[in-house]
Amino acid sequence: MVLTIVFGIIGFGIMVFVHELGHFIAAKRVGIGVETFSLGWGKKIVGFDYKGTNYRISMLPFGGYCRLKGEDPYSAQEQREDGTFFAAPPWKRIVTSAAGPVANVLFAVLVLTLIWWIGFDVHTDGNRIVLASDYSLEGFAELPPATRAGLKTGDRIIAIDGQPVHHFQDLLETVATAPNQEMQLTLEREGRMLQTVLTPELDLDTGAGRIGVYAWRDPIVDKVTSDGAVSLAGLRRGDRIISAAGNPVRHTLDLYQQLEDRPATLPIRYERDGAAREVTLVLDYDEKGLANLGCTFAVGVYPSQRVGPVGALSKGVKESWETFFITLKGIGLLFQGVNLRNAVAGPLRITYYVGSVATSGFNFGFAQGLVSYFRFLCLLSIVLFLINLLPIPGLDGGQILVFTLEVLRRKPLEPKVIARIQMISFSFIVLIAVVVTFSDILFFMGR
Repeated sequence: MVLTIVFGIIGFGIMVFVHELGHFIAAKRVGIGVETFSLGWGKKIVGFDYKGTNYRISMLPFGGYCRLKGEDPYSAQEQREDGTFFAAPPWKRIVTSAAGPVANVLFAVLVLTLIWWIGFDVHTDGNRIVLASDYSLEGFAELPPATRAGLKTGDRIIAIDGQPVHHFQDLLETVATAPNQEMQLTLEREGRMLQTVLTPELDLDTGAGRIGVYAWRDPIVDKVTSDGAVSLAGLRRGDRIISAAGNPVRHTLDLYQQLEDRPATLPIRYERDGAAREVTLVLDYDEKGLANLGCTFAVGVYPSQRVGPVGALSKGVKESWETFFITLKGIGLLFQGVNLRNAVAGPLRITYYVGSVATSGFNFGFAQGLVSYFRFLCLLSIVLFLINLLPIPGLDGGQILVFTLEVLRRKPLEPKVIARIQMISFSFIVLIAVVVTFSDILFFMGR
């Protein structure tokens, strides 16, 4: 948990700092003065002055801020000094306001380009599926789309709408981003190629699409902890569980189904070096009812496509654009009955998610941890870009809208009008901050 919090704070801070750096560079380029540029918030630890700007490192390592000269519309009007924010032409203020979100996009494109150029591994299951309707691990009000479309446990999803599906992560990402959209699946069943059509349903708790399938994961023991039921029963890495309580275990869900009723013991058969053995697992459960098996099961490793610098740039731009488009669709889904408390995250939950992605990634190695960490930061940077450009008071988009009105009117707005807009903006942001923070607290209380 400590590492999760630390990685989360650092990640969130990187995104905020990049955003403020965009404002800083743009302001300097168009001739607007910058009074302070800080790495971190709070009390100054160390700093120096250079060309009218105080550069500093502050106590709280949570992003940073860029304080522009004359941001108070009253003082800017009274002083009428060159280089103050509100005394600058509207186009300069528009450029400066837009530069923060643009910096987040450039950060995402650059980092994703580097990741694709260096290469990475995807740790996930294969493209073989298990129908959720065959098990009682998750409740559906009615038969899920995959079942209605005729899919069966053991099918391999080969392609969706003509695009290859190499592993379960491909399937998950495609389905999650296309709720209520008809798609054509190509699947393999017992050596035969089949076609079917289905429409992912909208999960109101997450805002994502789902079709009612799980990944087929072979029940081969991977990592084992010393205090779990598997270790105490003598199993070790590479052992394959073949039955539980006399029932065949083809994949891990067969095993988890046997644990649904929380048995105190579970007799199993497993295979090691071609020989079958029998043991009994002595089980205990956590507060959520999950058995402490004390092991993980092996997942596949899929290397990324090897590309050169130009190809990597193309991949980085494409992935950034797809994230932007998906985020845009996600905002629209918020108005289709999605549970906002679960689907909309505030700073606390975002920080937790960033840290969780990092710590989970590091379980597969240092390099994989960094890749997972920065890819998630890139996704959030694109989201931050889009959200900030919404024409809402208090956001950069709201500022740009006000300054655009000045251009259309061909005369500046009165200082009192700007001040009132800022007051309304501040109140709006405080209200939103309180709501999402309260939502985050409820989320963590429910964990």
